[in-house]
Amino acid sequence: MPDGIAADYSLKPSELAETLAVLVEARQPTMIWGPPGCAKSQVAQHVAAIAKRIYVDVRALLLDRVDLMGIPWRDSAGRTRWAPPAFLPPADDTGLWLINLEELPSAVPMVQAALYQLALDRKCGEYELPEGASLIACGNRDSDRGVTHRMPTPLASRFVHLEIRADVADWCAWGAAHGIAPEVLFFIQMRPDLLHQFDPQSKEKAFPCPRTWEFVSNIVRKRQGLSPVALRALIRGTVGEAAAIEFCGFLAIWQELPHPQAIIADPAGAPVPENPSTLIALCGSLYRLADDINLSAIVTYAQRLRREVGEFLVGSCVKRDPTLQHTPAFIQWAAAKTR
Repeated sequence: MPDGIAADYSLKPSELAETLAVLVEARQPTMIWGPPGCAKSQVAQHVAAIAKRIYVDVRALLLDRVDLMGIPWRDSAGRTRWAPPAFLPPADDTGLWLINLEELPSAVPMVQAALYQLALDRKCGEYELPEGASLIACGNRDSDRGVTHRMPTPLASRFVHLEIRADVADWCAWGAAHGIAPEVLFFIQMRPDLLHQFDPQSKEKAFPCPRTWEFVSNIVRKRQGLSPVALRALIRGTVGEAAAIEFCGFLAIWQELPHPQAIIADPAGAPVPENPSTLIALCGSLYRLADDINLSAIVTYAQRLRREVGEFLVGSCVKRDPTLQHTPAFIQWAAAKTR
């Protein structure tokens, strides 16, 4: 591989769920890394639900080292025993469990060190995980500027390490099944780059991510009676100023906006918006979808628009992906322009 080019081994949520399911069944401890708000915990819960496992959320950040050993007590022979904590399943349980050590990198080093034996040997002092229990962990990366402590190498070597990334198709499919407001789903399909925009160096407190767009959906569904100023302030406080400006502008026109997939399916018969702002927004969503398969449909639709708008649409498609210049659809469109 050329110098300076790193392979991307991050997984979208659906890929992570498939991979994690295999590791859980193999009882292989797994560490899921990712930026804030990328659905790490939701993927773990989904895997547990599909496998019919009891899901246990253990906040490693809140643990003290002695919490893992439990409380000492003296048995009838006068020997010291340890009463294991209630957040771990009974050692003799015959059920299926998925234990997620949430925010593990945020736990203090002494707690992380106390997990060495649990992660590798499935034991903690006298306690032993039941046969049907699997152990995973989630956390943010050091670069995310969260509260993190460098994971000790002995603990890191006990885990398989996976990284999650946000994915528009995955999130929209999840959102459609979980009641995310259609305005939000439509907007993210138009502006996929705004699903997750996290800059660790930014001073802004809010940023767009799958978690905060779910918050926006909740606000949008209850926005009746809110003034435009109040709504804009709420959205800004949820996804940041830049995303809020675009989303609030989109709300003003979204009911007039044809779905871009409907246009690709019927470019000759799909409606052409009369509102210039709506039309430009539609062109913005179409050029982001353009590929060598659907460019012909986009060109057909562009030919029905005012010349300058049609040229803007097709030109944007080629600017985003220069390889589209070699498709028959673009060659025919360019030839028609010169006549």
